[in-house]
Amino acid sequence: MLEQLTSIDISILHGIQNALQSSTLDAVMPFVTSLGNLAFIWFVIAALLLSKKEYRFYGAVVITAIAAACLIGEIGIKNIVERPRPFLVDPTLATQLIELPHTFSFPSGHTGSSFAAATALCFLPMMHSWFKAIPLLGAASIAFSRLYLCVHYPSDVLGGIVVGVISGIIGMLVVKYLVRRKKERAAAQA
Repeated sequence: MLEQLTSIDISILHGIQNALQSSTLDAVMPFVTSLGNLAFIWFVIAALLLSKKEYRFYGAVVITAIAAACLIGEIGIKNIVERPRPFLVDPTLATQLIELPHTFSFPSGHTGSSFAAATALCFLPMMHSWFKAIPLLGAASIAFSRLYLCVHYPSDVLGGIVVGVISGIIGMLVVKYLVRRKKERAAAQA
């Protein structure tokens, strides 16, 4: 089953390369993927939220969601599944555009942390609900960059999306619980 999935995944990666590879995307995609390195862009957004009292709750949700995605995806699933990277299975997919990762492939950590943060940001009350599409588009761009650079299979990215969305929801539930507990303790002490 995994061999069939890998075969389909590799065909899709070759299709992406054949249809979309260009000097413009070769220049843009390494930058896009770097925004997801160690969830950099998402921690910057969380820091901005934490700096404003009325948004601190949501900054905490973003950080908690990223931590959940890391625990579930990077520390948990990735080390259980131990799926090799696409360029190890098909060396023609190896890129010179970025340093090739040495960790396992499934699920995509960049995608997981990006969708965890984007999901968490969707809980943020916004004047216009369509603004919520912005972090989701950012997460999708980072996810696509992993495919364009052939460092993940499409199924790794789909797995990362699932881990990320679940982690975003977990982040919200955990922070809500902690805030509620803090208020209960404060009320009990008053």
